[in-house]
Amino acid sequence: MTRRVLGTLALVVGSILVTLVVLEVGFRLSRVSVGTVQISRATVRKSSNPRLRFELRPDSNVQAEVEYRVNPAGFRGPDVPIEKPDGVRRVIVLGDSIAFGYWVAEEDAFAAQLQSMLGEVGGDGPVEVLSFGVPGYNLDQEIETLRSRALVYQPDVVVVAFCLNDLEGIFSYELGLVQDRATRRSTLFGRLREGALSRSDFFAWVEYRLAEAVARRRFVRARNPFSGPLYEQVVSEQKKAFLGKFAVLRAILASHDIEGVVVAFPVFNGKWERYPHHGLHQAVLEAAEESGLLGVDLFECYSAYGFRDVRVDVVHPNPMGHRIAAHAIRDALCEKRILCSGPVSEGPSCRDYRREDFPAVRGY
Repeated sequence: MTRRVLGTLALVVGSILVTLVVLEVGFRLSRVSVGTVQISRATVRKSSNPRLRFELRPDSNVQAEVEYRVNPAGFRGPDVPIEKPDGVRRVIVLGDSIAFGYWVAEEDAFAAQLQSMLGEVGGDGPVEVLSFGVPGYNLDQEIETLRSRALVYQPDVVVVAFCLNDLEGIFSYELGLVQDRATRRSTLFGRLREGALSRSDFFAWVEYRLAEAVARRRFVRARNPFSGPLYEQVVSEQKKAFLGKFAVLRAILASHDIEGVVVAFPVFNGKWERYPHHGLHQAVLEAAEESGLLGVDLFECYSAYGFRDVRVDVVHPNPMGHRIAAHAIRDALCEKRILCSGPVSEGPSCRDYRREDFPAVRGY
């Protein structure tokens, strides 16, 4: 009886192990997405810089919503030399998951599209646009990224992609993940779990699906995630906070003779006629201008389209949305004769695109 029970148990355990091995091999060969880029352990890690707290994992390649390539320097895109080639003008893009290009291919993110569009209008030489966007970053982290990592690339212009959820401060979803995983590693079971999840595509996929189900339920319940006391504060109080942060940004840029641009992205959570955050946009742009930075509001360009036509979700633009942003930024730079000789008078405006001309991306 004992031998029979042990034999049955060994058969069950062996079958489970063989099944897990087959699943793991199948997931790796098929390159099945094992989570959003935010969840993937191959994307975000704890940073040694206490002001950043977390950062992209250098020299990684993640297959999630799309393929995300992080170069050895730790930002999305191809590897580029630190030393700027003669005759090249550089633009550094700072921001969160919008600047990073969450949900869209590398070539569809507005940084890559801006580089292409600036090349089309010509100027004093070729233009490189490098995106230092990191999902979950806020304005303080973006300024620290400029100071500690991006300045060595000798930018001529810095573009800050401002999303209204920057108001929420340091407590981002990505920081929570990094901290939770660090906490779990303090116990033996937690270390075993993290080890399995970091090494197994199959187990990581299971974790992703469970987390995705929770996220979908929360998203459905949160009909307007940009609501609550934080977004209802007196706009003048928000402007004071922006003025302080933009003053720091401007001081860094001025000391290196760099032009600065702040771009305000709207949220895509309802019809434009009922858009509730015009006051916040105005506060951001006024604070930018008063700090000596160029302010660009994307609301006018986006409002020419149905809000669902330009978004992946309430925060992130789709490929056409990124193209519209790149177009508006290029026009603003050319209007001020930054990187190009003057206003662009030929071709379509930022309000003239067609959805069918761009890849379809489906979010939550």
